[in-house]
Amino acid sequence: MKKIFNPLFLIGTIALLCACKKDVQMTMLKAGIPPTLTASKASVVLTSSTAADTAEVFSWQPSDYGFKAAVKYTLQIAKGGTNFASPKEISMGASRQFKYTGEELNQLALILGLAPNSAGQLDVRVKSSISDSIPAIFSNRVTISVTPYQVIINYPSLWVPGDYQGWDPGTAPKISSRAANGIYEGYVNIPGGTLQFKYTSHPDWNHTIYGWASSTTTGNNVSGTFNTTGGNLFVPSAGYYLLKANTNTNTWSATKITSWSLIGDFNNWAADVPMTYNTTTKTWTATINVPAAGGFKFRANNDWSINFGDTGADLILDYDGANIAITPGQHTITLNLSIPGNYTYAIQ
Repeated sequence: MKKIFNPLFLIGTIALLCACKKDVQMTMLKAGIPPTLTASKASVVLTSSTAADTAEVFSWQPSDYGFKAAVKYTLQIAKGGTNFASPKEISMGASRQFKYTGEELNQLALILGLAPNSAGQLDVRVKSSISDSIPAIFSNRVTISVTPYQVIINYPSLWVPGDYQGWDPGTAPKISSRAANGIYEGYVNIPGGTLQFKYTSHPDWNHTIYGWASSTTTGNNVSGTFNTTGGNLFVPSAGYYLLKANTNTNTWSATKITSWSLIGDFNNWAADVPMTYNTTTKTWTATINVPAAGGFKFRANNDWSINFGDTGADLILDYDGANIAITPGQHTITLNLSIPGNYTYAIQ
């Protein structure tokens, strides 16, 4: 069979290939123009009374890749000055606006390490991407000032009614389980009376009541077991106690705290500065002179077996936590252990 060569077909094919190559080159050479981010407020002071209100709105103009592309946006928020090392990311899809309520922004600020009741900075940017194989582009960085408020978390609790407060569960202090695992603790002042008490699962006498089953007393400390039919629990002497209970093993203990004190670089970690307990505010305070910037800790009974630091510098105390930073000068320091699971401090 005789093959007929059509030159017009060859010319058309070459033209088509050249056109495709040109289109590809133009698409690849077109640099993406990043989105432009704006914030509705440059500074936000958050309060619990406005928790449900819109506190901040982030909006951005679309990125431009030179052709119609399925763009995916991600809002990134990080603590100011961290260069987005570990940002909080919100996948936005094609949306170009995100609103934060006061409660949501407050929680985010605390998680990212901003201190309650103090202005801190959050850095915000938008990541734009069209493919995993093509590097993302980023918007301008917007920095906002946020003053969060302290959130009191109501952990699972046991109430501690006793003779010292009129056997009233409704007004009794609590011990709480921060991990919600049946292991409870809290600090309670038992100033006098018969020194007897019980644990109740609710702030009333209508639910589970835990009473004495057995105990061993060593000095000012006591430990033992409880059940739901036993008599009154007790402490050996009046004072301030770390109370614990474990409903998994039905065990309990009371450790007397004879003192809380401060120790740190300001006194070469060599001598404890005693703190004074205020029965009205249920807080401990002390005033110290700090010659140079450094760190300090709280410790009980002038010993390291019970001590608090602040890992993360979020004003929330942690057992055996990191040293708490302090600046030179005279400072009044307050320790608040009255809300179980929410142990805090303040430096003035």
